[in-house]
Amino acid sequence: MNNSKIYVSELSTSKHVFNEYHFCRGNSNRRKTRIGVILKGRGTYIYLNKRLAVSEGDLVFIPENIYCYSEWYGEPEIEVVYVSCFMHYVSFCYEPQKIDRECIIKDRIIEISDLLTKDYLESLEAYSLFYKVLQEILPKMIQTDGEYDKTLQTAIEYITNNWNNNFSVADLAKKCCISESALYHMFQKKLGQTPVSLLNSIRINIAIEYLENSNYSISTVSRMVGFNSENHFRRVFTDLTGTTPLKYRKSINSVNNI
Repeated sequence: MNNSKIYVSELSTSKHVFNEYHFCRGNSNRRKTRIGVILKGRGTYIYLNKRLAVSEGDLVFIPENIYCYSEWYGEPEIEVVYVSCFMHYVSFCYEPQKIDRECIIKDRIIEISDLLTKDYLESLEAYSLFYKVLQEILPKMIQTDGEYDKTLQTAIEYITNNWNNNFSVADLAKKCCISESALYHMFQKKLGQTPVSLLNSIRINIAIEYLENSNYSISTVSRMVGFNSENHFRRVFTDLTGTTPLKYRKSINSVNNI
């Protein structure tokens, strides 16, 4: 690492606020490295054969070179602030991990996030502070050899990018060049769930967005997110969120009317 050069580009910030439950599909296009502060709630980042659990107060590092999705739970709120960038370096790499819970680092990430919402002079100051953050955290972070299960990564990305298309587990297995049984075994062993469970989680998350931001009926939402049966949609929704689609919509409406 001592002989490696590093610089960052396209520094940006984002704030994510949700209620009770949220499934984040991640982004397979132009992924950035993210340093996030979990302000409220708890979650799990899932990447290939590993899981990283985080909770309120944690500081997390998510590198751009690893496809990662996440599930979140709030009581009732979930709030996460990220500072993101393209990080350019050679001869060393990292995997998703929590960073030492030093208050000064978390405060700096929040400060950088605030600066990035202002004019270009403040953005220059944000870059300066961000390099100082990297200087402090990188020596303490765990490096990885970068060897990941490419077949699992292919499967995860295919599911998250094709949730609204009709495809079977057989189609997914063919895409990954393995048998259906091998695909199921890989998901159970490395993710603790089936391909269908992952697909359902994504679809329920999209359904939540419709319930919060549209007046579509429950039946229509069910069809829009790919469920052939409204009863099946209700069961899966309840299993994942602990409430029915109708009760969830009523709870959102009651909050908005306060």
